[in-house]
Amino acid sequence: MKIIAMIPARYGASRFPGKLMQNLGGKPVIVRTYEATKDTKLFDKVYVVTDSEVIYNEIKLSGGEAIMSKKEHDCGTDRIAEAVEHMDIDIVVNVQGDEPFTSKEGLEQVLNVFKGADADKIDLASLMTEIHDWKEISDPNCVKVIVDKQNFALYFSRSPIPYPRDKNAAVQYYKHKGIYAFRKQALMDFYNLPKRTLEAAEKIECIRYLEYGKNIKMAISNTQGIEIDTPEDLIRANKVLKEENKNNDNTPNDKYRNFPMVPKVVFGQGCFDQLASILAPKRKNKAPFIFIVDDVFTDSKAFTERINIRFNDKLLFVSTKEEPKTTQIDDLVKEIKSEFNYTPSGIIGIGGGSVLDIAKAVSIMLTNKGSAADYQGWDLVKNKAIYHVGIPTISGTGAEVSRTTVLSGPKIKLGINSDFTPFDQVLLDSDLTQGVPKNQWFYTGMDCFIHCVESLNGTFLNAFSQSYGEKAYDLCKEIFLDDTITEEDSRAKLMMASWHGGMSIAYSQVGIAHAMSYGMSYVLGTKHGIGNCIVFNHLDEYYPEGVTLFRKMVESHQIEIPTDICKNLTEDQIETMIDVALGLVPLWENALGDDWATIMTRKKLRDMYLKM
Repeated sequence: MKIIAMIPARYGASRFPGKLMQNLGGKPVIVRTYEATKDTKLFDKVYVVTDSEVIYNEIKLSGGEAIMSKKEHDCGTDRIAEAVEHMDIDIVVNVQGDEPFTSKEGLEQVLNVFKGADADKIDLASLMTEIHDWKEISDPNCVKVIVDKQNFALYFSRSPIPYPRDKNAAVQYYKHKGIYAFRKQALMDFYNLPKRTLEAAEKIECIRYLEYGKNIKMAISNTQGIEIDTPEDLIRANKVLKEENKNNDNTPNDKYRNFPMVPKVVFGQGCFDQLASILAPKRKNKAPFIFIVDDVFTDSKAFTERINIRFNDKLLFVSTKEEPKTTQIDDLVKEIKSEFNYTPSGIIGIGGGSVLDIAKAVSIMLTNKGSAADYQGWDLVKNKAIYHVGIPTISGTGAEVSRTTVLSGPKIKLGINSDFTPFDQVLLDSDLTQGVPKNQWFYTGMDCFIHCVESLNGTFLNAFSQSYGEKAYDLCKEIFLDDTITEEDSRAKLMMASWHGGMSIAYSQVGIAHAMSYGMSYVLGTKHGIGNCIVFNHLDEYYPEGVTLFRKMVESHQIEIPTDICKNLTEDQIETMIDVALGLVPLWENALGDDWATIMTRKKLRDMYLKM
């Protein structure tokens, strides 16, 4: 199938005359758009089709391909139709000349429409993106589109459609993005059909297709570009390009990472009851919220009623008897996709660290192909996760704030560590942590304490990590060693210690206890918090002060740390445990420095495991 891209370009523009020849980072806007389209490598040919000699000559001087057209065309589609009439092609994509940040992802999405099961019914395809700001929804310069259940376009308008007569109705609005992919015959039909009244009234050319009964399939793309419609847009585009050039400098400093944080958080006793009002603006038409809840709440009707299930929302209780697995994530995603035709409005995780990790992983895998195991590692996730909310009912893991989701896969135990992993919203209600069994409370709290010790003693330490780590460390000492603290204060402070402990490793790393605990958990299924405590109890050589304080806490709360769990391991088990632990290179680098491999040999690690 031969596919080409056409970029219609006229010099005149009512809102911003000559905009395509304006300077954008040292090149005209139209040249930037041409180069961005060509760089996607999706097309057999890319052309600019224009009525302007200025634009034509500029593209030619830049080494591009341009076609001169008649000046009297009413729209860009007519201009393209004239240009391709005698070309032997199958699909032609109309790329807007004023969108210099055109992305490969968006173009791939619109082309993939022709590979679907209903491809034979499609005359042309286009893109739409979700919009939420009422100012944009009501802006006549923003073209809105409504679609049927199969995402075929019903109508395009400059007015808000649908009109929200009921202000409480959950409506998702979509903005039409001006990228089209035509079958050649559909394009030629358009060229030969006269304009009708609706197109003339709205000044939206694709309405002509609908008026003549053509099928327009819409694909959703939430990649954000910049359309150069005004001088202000050009200023903004130049700033963006300058920042991109800075980030793409040939001498990057990887020491400084632009890590994301949780953008919204509510803290306070009883704040869980705000959940319904927080979710309401995020609800999409016919798209459910999926609540992933620790199965300890299965029989708690009073608690589940507070979740306020609506419409076709789904409540999924998950067991935390075992550590989360990649296969478990794959099964949950498959279950959700098979039950619902629409991508969920969001995933809400309610539980301890395991449940929160499951919720984060599911939200990622609903927008990324393959198995969760494919994304174990650092920065392997390419597509933004769907909206996800974390509500901890146990404190200490830091899962509510971290950029990772730790899973046991077929070969390793490792997190999906990415910029898309952190929650979009967190609710911190210390009342939800009442009634946690003493041992579980202690082991999970020690996870936080060990985070701090490893971060504060690591080679990656910096003022950012140190400020959070020291605060969490001090809170842990108060919670676990101060006999005068009330239970209510203890719950609230442990919740904040968990938050600060998670933040302390966001710009740093954990260390030896976590690396060895991962290996232990992978082979023996040991729960994360318990595993950390078992290992940490043997790390006097590396964290003497922290281990001494840890043992005081153990004694104060009369906790028995399991022993001899590695005593009867087979040779294969011990080798696997060592392989998993040593595979976590960043953790060892933080703990022992660049020469860690000469310090932590396989023999050394074996001897340490066999003492546990």
